[in-house]
Amino acid sequence: MPMMRSGKGPWRWLLPLAALIGAAGQSPDNRAQVAYDKANSLFEQKNLPGSLAALEEALGVDPDNVPALTLKAKIAISVNRPEIAGECLERAVTADPSSWYAHFLYGFWYYLRGDYSRAISELASSRKLNPKDARSPLYLGMAYERIGDAQNTMTYYGEALRLEDATGTPDPYTLVANSRALQLLGRLDECTKILSRALKLYPNHRDVQYELGRLLLKQGDAKGAIKAGEAALQLPIEDVTDLQIHYLLARAYQAGGDAQRAAQQAAAIRAARTQEAK
Repeated sequence: MPMMRSGKGPWRWLLPLAALIGAAGQSPDNRAQVAYDKANSLFEQKNLPGSLAALEEALGVDPDNVPALTLKAKIAISVNRPEIAGECLERAVTADPSSWYAHFLYGFWYYLRGDYSRAISELASSRKLNPKDARSPLYLGMAYERIGDAQNTMTYYGEALRLEDATGTPDPYTLVANSRALQLLGRLDECTKILSRALKLYPNHRDVQYELGRLLLKQGDAKGAIKAGEAALQLPIEDVTDLQIHYLLARAYQAGGDAQRAAQQAAAIRAARTQEAK
């Protein structure tokens, strides 16, 4: 990530004179807030360079501004600069240990790095500080799933789903996570109920169709699995990749006795692997 100009030094003369006069009359806290608000607005517009420039301005005034640190971390994660994200989040939780969102992002950062024990610790802190937000238990469930703790996986996935139900429509990823874990545990009737609900709410969501295909194949319905897999392949990419869908379809066509189409899927798998290796 290139260093962004903060507006200090000679670069301040690039600002309009009126902006310089206005800034001189503001308190440091207010200048930091104004810069952060600008950064957040630019981030929502997907203008990352502009957002980073405004964040550097905010942090130049207030190095411990937690909203600015967490937003900079989010941008760093999105552009694959984990070292910058980690530094920002460590500063954020040190500056304000009561910030549930800083702990959540730090837990998410550890999750992405595969450090699940540290992820669980930070996410547990986030959940304790804000027990009404579903994101912390959702990622707690994901972290526990990664280390093979089925009981805690289902406990936290269930909590995330209940919290989302209490505030509105559940997120498709929460429904998919619950269904995936239930299928792994062999609780197929419960998995069917979750996926039926997900399909009703999100019929055009790739991951929902893919999980439905996996479930149907496990239940011996190769034709239904093929239908769901082919539908998933036509939908916009979410978490599930084309490669995963081709694997599902290869198995489903094989189970359905269609060797020709199974071979076509095998060829698609080889092509996808070659593309990923580039």
